[in-house]
Amino acid sequence: MLRAVWREGDEEALSFTGAARTALADVEVPVRVAFELDGGQVVTGARLAVEFPAPGVAGELLGRGMGLEVPCLPQAAAVHHLVLRQREGVTAVIGRGEHGRVMSLACPGTGRMLAASSGAWHTLCTDEDLTAEQFTSLLNAADDLELELPAPPDGGLPAGTWLVVPGAGPGGGPALVPVRPERARRGADPSRRDGLGRPLPVPRAAVEPAGVRRVGIRRVTHALATADGFVVLAPGALAGRRSTAGFSFGGLADEVTLRGFIDFGNLADGKSKAVTYDKPPLFISGGLAARKAAPPYTLAVGGVLLVDTGTLTGSAIAAAYAPSQSARPSFFAFGALTADKGIGPPPFQVRGIAGGMGWRSNLRLPDGPQDVPEFPFIQALDDPRSIGAKPDGTADPLQVLDTLIGGERPWITPARGSDDPLWIAAGMAFTIAERLDGRAMLALQTGADLTFALLGVAGMSFPKEPGKRRYAGIEIGLEALLKPKAGELSLSAALTANSFVLDPNCRLRGGVAFKTWFGSNPNKGDFVVTVGGYHPNYRRPDHYPVVPRLGFDWDLSGAVTVSGEAYLALTPAAVMAGGMLDVRFHSGALRAWLTASVDALIQWRPFYFDVGMRVSVGVQASIKIWFIRITITVEVGVSLSLWGPPTGGKAKIHLWFISFTIGFGKDRDLDSNALAWSDFRTMLPPPDTAVRVLPGAGLLADRPQAADGQSHSSSGDGQAWQVSTAGFTFSTDSAVPVSELYLTPSGGSPAETGGTLNIRPMRRTDLSSTQRVSLVRESQQVNLAAWARTRSTAAVPQALWGTGQGDTLPAPGQQVIPAQLTGVTLTSPGPDYGNDTGYITEEAFAFDPIAPDGTQPLDPAAQPVGPAPLRPRGVIATIVRSVVAPEQTARRAELVQALAGLGVDLGPVDADLSAHKTAAETAFTADPMLIPA
Repeated sequence: MLRAVWREGDEEALSFTGAARTALADVEVPVRVAFELDGGQVVTGARLAVEFPAPGVAGELLGRGMGLEVPCLPQAAAVHHLVLRQREGVTAVIGRGEHGRVMSLACPGTGRMLAASSGAWHTLCTDEDLTAEQFTSLLNAADDLELELPAPPDGGLPAGTWLVVPGAGPGGGPALVPVRPERARRGADPSRRDGLGRPLPVPRAAVEPAGVRRVGIRRVTHALATADGFVVLAPGALAGRRSTAGFSFGGLADEVTLRGFIDFGNLADGKSKAVTYDKPPLFISGGLAARKAAPPYTLAVGGVLLVDTGTLTGSAIAAAYAPSQSARPSFFAFGALTADKGIGPPPFQVRGIAGGMGWRSNLRLPDGPQDVPEFPFIQALDDPRSIGAKPDGTADPLQVLDTLIGGERPWITPARGSDDPLWIAAGMAFTIAERLDGRAMLALQTGADLTFALLGVAGMSFPKEPGKRRYAGIEIGLEALLKPKAGELSLSAALTANSFVLDPNCRLRGGVAFKTWFGSNPNKGDFVVTVGGYHPNYRRPDHYPVVPRLGFDWDLSGAVTVSGEAYLALTPAAVMAGGMLDVRFHSGALRAWLTASVDALIQWRPFYFDVGMRVSVGVQASIKIWFIRITITVEVGVSLSLWGPPTGGKAKIHLWFISFTIGFGKDRDLDSNALAWSDFRTMLPPPDTAVRVLPGAGLLADRPQAADGQSHSSSGDGQAWQVSTAGFTFSTDSAVPVSELYLTPSGGSPAETGGTLNIRPMRRTDLSSTQRVSLVRESQQVNLAAWARTRSTAAVPQALWGTGQGDTLPAPGQQVIPAQLTGVTLTSPGPDYGNDTGYITEEAFAFDPIAPDGTQPLDPAAQPVGPAPLRPRGVIATIVRSVVAPEQTARRAELVQALAGLGVDLGPVDADLSAHKTAAETAFTADPMLIPA
C-alpha cells in the first residue's frame, strides 16, 4: 500500500511512500516511488527506493535481476538500500551496504554491466564484449552515483566476470582476473517436468559451461569469492610468485615454516596450525586442527595437505583419535593425486591415483551404485576438494573433519569395543581410448563384518570434443560387495543423472542388480537378479536390493513429454517382466495423453504365466463460458489379461461413458497343470548328488596302496574311508527337505525331525521324507547315537518346496523357506588314551652299526661347549601338576594375545591341555633334560 505525496518546487514533486512485498525479502519492506519533473508537468525520470532489513540482499542478485550471469560475491557486497532509477534511457540499479556498493547499468545500444566494490577490490561483469568507449559511456551515465570505479582497461572489457587488480597488468596498469564460481551441483528444475509430473535434472549447460575441464586443482590464474573478499590463484602467472596461492584455516592458526621436524605443540578443540613448504618444483601447504570426539575418545586431531609438483596436484586428509584411559587410539589417512594431461599411452591413460587406510576405524560405503559418484574418495580421484582442497587451493581442516567424521551418517567413525578393524582403499582415475573416463576403487573393511568392495564410476560422451553439441552422454555408478562372514554377494550398477541420449532433455535412468546369500546367512539359498526393479504388485523383501526403473524421460518441446520404462526380475519363485510408455501433450487448456503398459509373471515347472496389458488414450479441454469453466474429458482404454495353461483371459473396454468386460478361453484352473512325480524328479539333481555323504575332519588323504600297487582317492571310488584314530567327522546332505532322520538302517526312533514336506509344482502338501544314516566298521554296525550330532539346515526355494498357488507372488521373506532339515553332521567320540606305551616292534629298535674304521660324525677329542644339560627328578610330575593350572593357563593366554597383537599368525590354538596332562605319564620314558637359562 502506497501513499501519494505532492511537494511544490521539489525536483521529485510527485512521490509515493509505503510498504510492499518483494521477492528479495521475507517481510514487507519500506518503499518510495518518485517521479522527476523538468520544472513543469513533464516527467523526465523515475526513481524507486527500497530499504532491506539485516542481513541485506546479496549483491549479485542486482545483476541477475537484469539478466546478467553473476557469480556469488563476498558478503561485503550485501546491500541494505536499493535504488532503481531510469533517466534518459539509462536504467540503473544501485545498492548500498555497510561495507560496499553495487551498481547494475543497462543502456540500449551500449550494453549491460555490473560493478561492485568494497574496500580495495573492484568487480566488473558484462554479458558481451565492451569497447573502451562503451565502457566509458556506461560509467559517464552514472557519474553521479558516488561509486568509485577503476579506469577502463586497454582494449575494453571482455565478456565475463572480472576482478580488477590494480598495478598487476602490463606497464603497471590494472589486470583483469576472471572470477570463477563454485562448482555447482546439478539439482532438479521444477519448470521442466516429465510426463509423470516429476522434475527433470537441470541441463548440464546450466550448471557448468561446456568445455571447462576440471582435473585436479585449477592451474589457470583465476579468482574466487570468499566471505571476506577474493582469493587470487596464480600458479606462476601473476607477478611470477607462486606464494600468491592462498591457504586459510578455521580457528586460531599459527603459521610455521617446514624445516625439518616441526613441534606443533598442544592442540585443543577448535584450534589449528598451518604449515607451508615452497621449494620449486615442490609446493606443500597444509595444517592441523582439533575437534572434540565422542567417548571413549577425547579429541580428534586431523590434518589437510595440499601438494603441487608441477605435473601432479592433489591433497590428503588424515586424522587420529586420542583415547581415554579405557580405549585405544584410532587413525585414518587418505590421499589423491591428479595429472592434468594423464600418464601413459592414449589407449590407456592414468589421470589420478588415490589410496588410504584406517586402523581401529570403520569406513561407511555408499548405500548403492546411485550414491557411488558422491562417495568422497571416488570424488577425490578427479576433484581433490572432496578430501580437503577447495577449488581456490585453500582448505579448512576443521571443516574437513566435520565433513568426514561429523553429521548423522559420517563416512569414517572410530571403532568401539575391543575390535581392531582395519580398512584399506586404493583406486585410480583413467581414460580408455580418449573416450571412456572412469574411476575405480578397491576397498577392504575388516572387523565384525568383513567386506570386500569394488566401487567405480564410468562415463563417455559423443562427441567428446569441447564446443560441439553432444548427442549422447552415459555415466554409470558401479558397486560390487562381498561379505564372507555375513554370507552376501552383490553386484549392482545404476545410471547417474548425467546420462542422456539424442538430446540433453532426454534423460536416462535405471539400474541393475544381482544379489545372493550363502553360508550362515538366514537367507541362504535365496537370490535375485533384476534389471529395473520388480512387478508392481510384488512386495519386495527387505533384504532384496532397491533398483530404479530402467527408462527415459524426454521433454521434446515443453508441450510434449515422452517417458518409458522397463523391468525384468528373476527370483527363486518366479520371473517378472514388464514395461510402460507414456506420451503427454499440454498446451494451455488442452491436454492429451497416450499410456501403454505390460506386466508379466511367469512361473516354471509347472509352466504358468499371467500377463496384463493396458492401453489408454485420452484428451481433456477446459472451456470458459461466461463465468463458468467446464472441463471435458474423453478417454478410451483397453486392458487385457492372459493366463495359462489352460489359456484364458479377459478384456476390459473402458469408454468415457461406459465400461464392460469380455471373457474368453478357460478359467484359471491351478490344479490342471500340476506335475506328476516322474516329471518332478527331472527338476532334482542327479541321484548320485541328490543325497550325499561328505567326509570332514580326520579323513586321511594318503591311503595304503592296494595289491596292484595303485593308490585310490579318498572319495568317489566306492572304497572305504581311511580315517584318523584321533577322531573323524562326516555329514549328510539332501536336496529334498527331510521330515525324519534316523541313525539306524531300519526301525528305531527319529534322531532329528523336520517339518512336513510340500511339493509346490505337484500341488501336494503334508507329505513326509525319511533319511537313514548308518555306519559299518568291519561288518559291524557302529552305534551312531554315541557320536556328537549337529543338525544341518538350509533355506530351500519356495517355488519347489512351498505352498500356494501359481498365480500369486510370494510375500516378502517367503522367497525361500528357512531352516529346513537337510542332513546331519556326526563326529566320533574322542580317543581313549591308555597308561602304557603299547606294542613296540623289533624294527623300531633296529640300528645300523658304524664300522670301526668309518668316519665319525663328531671329533671324539672335542670338548663340550656351553652349559651341561641336567636331568633333575620330578620334571614329569611338575608337568602333570602345572600344565593345566589356572596361573599357567592365564599366562599362556596373555602370551597368545600379545603375539597376535604383533601380527604373528599362530594358527589354531589349542587352549585345553588336559589331554597332554593325561598323556605325560606315558609319553616320557624318562625325565626330560633341562639346560640352565
